[in-house]
Amino acid sequence: MALLATDPRVAFERRYPFENRYLTYLAKFCLLTGRAGPSLHVNSVQLTDYDDDRFGSVPWCAPEPVERALMPSSSDCFHALWRAFSASARVTNDRLTHYAEKVPDWLPAVIRDDVPCRTINLVRDPRDVFLSARDFVRVRGAVGFGIGDGNSELDAARHTAHRWLSFAENARADRTRTDAIFLRYEDMVQEPGPSTARLSTFLGFPLVPAEAPSEYLDSHRTSGDVSASVGRWKREPLSDVVRTCLETQLWDLMVENGYEASGDPPRASEIPGHPERAFNGTVQVVEGTVLISAGTDDFNMELQPTPLRAMSTDEIWTCVQGDTGDHCSIYWRGNREAFSEERSVHVPFRPGRHWQILRFPIGKHPLWRDVIEQLRIDLFNGNVAPAAGGRLRWIRYVT
Repeated sequence: MALLATDPRVAFERRYPFENRYLTYLAKFCLLTGRAGPSLHVNSVQLTDYDDDRFGSVPWCAPEPVERALMPSSSDCFHALWRAFSASARVTNDRLTHYAEKVPDWLPAVIRDDVPCRTINLVRDPRDVFLSARDFVRVRGAVGFGIGDGNSELDAARHTAHRWLSFAENARADRTRTDAIFLRYEDMVQEPGPSTARLSTFLGFPLVPAEAPSEYLDSHRTSGDVSASVGRWKREPLSDVVRTCLETQLWDLMVENGYEASGDPPRASEIPGHPERAFNGTVQVVEGTVLISAGTDDFNMELQPTPLRAMSTDEIWTCVQGDTGDHCSIYWRGNREAFSEERSVHVPFRPGRHWQILRFPIGKHPLWRDVIEQLRIDLFNGNVAPAAGGRLRWIRYVT
């Protein structure tokens, strides 16, 4: 962000930590206007209370689709609000041509069909990410990053792995796009010239790394200097629990992004996504991705039987992208058992254009025990739109 600030035509508030996220705020507001009610976070009393600042989707039952013409679509809302925001920004400086923001992994896919934008996917070694976050929380009393609040080191490592996977899977989906660029943090730190030249060409205006104000970096860094922030995991204490979790869950993407492992870590145990049988919908395997058309609100597919001991797995993660439903589920059965509701875990699902990593905490279920004979996965269930569905990239066990 400090690098982008070297061009005066780029609009954003140049105040550390560069997280006045106007674009994310407006996009989230517009998403909420399009979600079916009633809202879980606001009711009709709060809505009419001038002093109550809570918000959410509409606090009434949404009408049938044929009646929804009264409310603009989320896309129309975003177009109108972004035009107004852009005009307001240019009142302060008529030279402004671009806006920049640190955004969550879901945002580019949500807005890129509605407004011209370019995505800079910046990746960093996840072990250094963990160390930086841990020190940032300790030194500055920050919150978040899955650290603190009674979480164990393993909980924090899984949080880092999940967030890194969420960004990396969406960045991987951008690889063939001309409006997206991939940069490594390490390259920008160690060889800023080539990285800056690539970024300048991509954006269409010159950036000057030497002019990035050092006070931005000084107030944020948790290592001695910028160069010391690279390869921290080789020099600083990192427990075997954390390292093994990160390298196991992220190995393939780490290699793809040019990061080495510290030894020979176990690979993530992925479950074959090719279903043995599918019900209430159709599936088609295309280039390793399962395309799903959910015929009803109870689409499900039984996976190939792969017996395992329940105690060896705490969670199941799955990478999906879908445009319907409100929850996804995992069912399991033991030998000579049928699938049943009592042996299942459900998690909320919000349809979207981005890839999502769903976490099923099956290890906390009292009936996740002994030998698990087979799994069934129910995707994009509940409130299913006609001719809708989604995609499944992978399913994996997390120890």
